[in-house]
Amino acid sequence: MDQLKGIGMQVFYTILKQHRRKLRPEMRILGDAYVKEEFRQAHQKANQEQYIEFLKRWAIYIEELDKSKQVGRDLTSEEKALLNEEQIENLAKLKEFSKQQKSE
Repeated sequence: MDQLKGIGMQVFYTILKQHRRKLRPEMRILGDAYVKEEFRQAHQKANQEQYIEFLKRWAIYIEELDKSKQVGRDLTSEEKALLNEEQIENLAKLKEFSKQQKSE
């Protein structure tokens, strides 16, 4: 499992590097915080089989980031109009979280 965690750290740092290259600053704040929490939890709680699957999923994410030119954009007014109440609330929470992370 120690060897797997070493590989996990390489995957983790590759993701953060991709975020620096591909994400806008406000998205990077959210993305980095999410990735850090996910990896922290996986290191603490996952067994070997779960950890292998976890790393496979993040490897797919890295490939998707690698293929994309730029990730993220603002929602259009038409897209915003299609959001339900729960999605609007979640978007507001993300916005607030992003502001908090910027100020820290």
